[in-house]
Amino acid sequence: MRAWYGFALFGVVVTGCAGLEPGDDDAASAAPATATVAATTTATAQAVTLNDRLLSCASDPRVQAGLVSADVCAGADLFLRETFNGNGRSCATCHRVEDNFAIDPAFIATLPKSDPLFIAERGGALAELEKPAIMRQFGLILENVDGFAPDPTQHFVMRSVPHTLSLATSVDFIPAGSHDPVGRTGWSGDGAPNPDPLSPNPGTLRDFQTGAITQHYTRSLARVAGTDFRLATDDELDKIDAFMRGLGRSNELALTSVVMSDPRAEAGRAKFLSVGCNACHGNAGANATFGIVDGKAGQNNRNFNTGVESRRTPALAGLPVDGGFGQGVNGSAFGDGTFNTPPLVEAADTGPFFHTAVQVTDASAHNTDFVQTIEEAIAFYDSSGFNQSPSGKVAPIDLTADEIDNIGRFLRGVNATFNIAIAQKRLDAVATLIGKLGNTRSDIQNKLLALATKELLDASNDLLRVPAGTPALNKDTQTDLASVEVLLALTQLTDSIPTRTLAVTTARAALAQTSAKIGSNLNYTIGSGSVMF
Repeated sequence: MRAWYGFALFGVVVTGCAGLEPGDDDAASAAPATATVAATTTATAQAVTLNDRLLSCASDPRVQAGLVSADVCAGADLFLRETFNGNGRSCATCHRVEDNFAIDPAFIATLPKSDPLFIAERGGALAELEKPAIMRQFGLILENVDGFAPDPTQHFVMRSVPHTLSLATSVDFIPAGSHDPVGRTGWSGDGAPNPDPLSPNPGTLRDFQTGAITQHYTRSLARVAGTDFRLATDDELDKIDAFMRGLGRSNELALTSVVMSDPRAEAGRAKFLSVGCNACHGNAGANATFGIVDGKAGQNNRNFNTGVESRRTPALAGLPVDGGFGQGVNGSAFGDGTFNTPPLVEAADTGPFFHTAVQVTDASAHNTDFVQTIEEAIAFYDSSGFNQSPSGKVAPIDLTADEIDNIGRFLRGVNATFNIAIAQKRLDAVATLIGKLGNTRSDIQNKLLALATKELLDASNDLLRVPAGTPALNKDTQTDLASVEVLLALTQLTDSIPTRTLAVTTARAALAQTSAKIGSNLNYTIGSGSVMF
């Protein structure tokens, strides 16, 4: 699946699906924060130069306060709002700030028909740009990852939209062979397209926008550069790359030092380490802990055939098979059948979980026609779908129903602390803005407060939505999170600098205590891109 022609998302490609792929079972909770921040991610056609953006960013309070560089600020504006003279879409059409830089069917259902995501539903030249019913039901996007010839409406695959968080931990790859890309971008790990075939660094994250514009931003299926869209300049690609590397965390956890306060979550951590999950998802990240690439053991993002494509939900029968990595023929598909490993720290609330809509049968629990929760995704690895795959035959996994739920509790707790860390980053930004600039541009402060609140809602749902019949997960922290959410809502209603300062300081301290209640040694370094919107 050589990704010279498109990606499984609008505007960026990230690591894919050798193990659990990012998932979201809490999109319904997004409404309060969505209403507050949606206007900031609406794509609008514009003729703004990069110099215009840099000049604007020079007066952005976050740049003036030293929270972000002008390059990251400009990259964020390009990512969130630039349409590249295309059909009205931007990266944020699918990578929604208010939905963890991802999108899923539940969130799609909240969008108005006028949203650029639904441009194919309007008919005309782009009527076959997507499969609207499939997109709405499963969150899958039409991709021509092996080229548009001979007919882009026949030669395609359907892929879900992954989040773009924490790319700094997983996107760079040490090539093992002459055909391996430098960057692990895309569900199949094929690397981003570079219009210059002689480029010394093909397939890097920096180049992702080239294929994204061609695939998703076009005004017609002819896809003529200069007519249907414009391509990003080298300088624009650099700025977008800087922003994306600053989203989410830039560090890995050390799971052997982590201790979860919930006994079953702690049992899930131990099982995660012992059953083999950690081999491909080292420290709940995206890098394998085994194998040697370029003389280095571990710390490399890998591809595996885990049988996901062979267990698509029955509703997708008849659609083309997704062959995964490479260009070789694999039955009726192009590729060798392998897909890329995504990080799991962010998995519980960043759906969908896999590169396609997956069915789970004959697992110990959580069998389903369409995986939509972290436990259902884990259950796939207890099923014949995984255990009869090439990877499963090498390293089979056998879990009980309780063990599936315990690993789910562990990953839910980890994700909740990650949510809290991003909320803290945004609160720190508000505190800095107040301290250096007072109430200048309080609208930016309020949006940061709203986005911090959204992260706390996600954390609450991570903990709350355990499977029916299982014990509550860190119940006391849910009350703590709700109290901070109320405090942040009230903070947005006052212009008093002392009151704002006290409220943010109080919230920050409360969140530190709340995170510690979930587990210890769950520490994150959050990038500056996380304060942009």
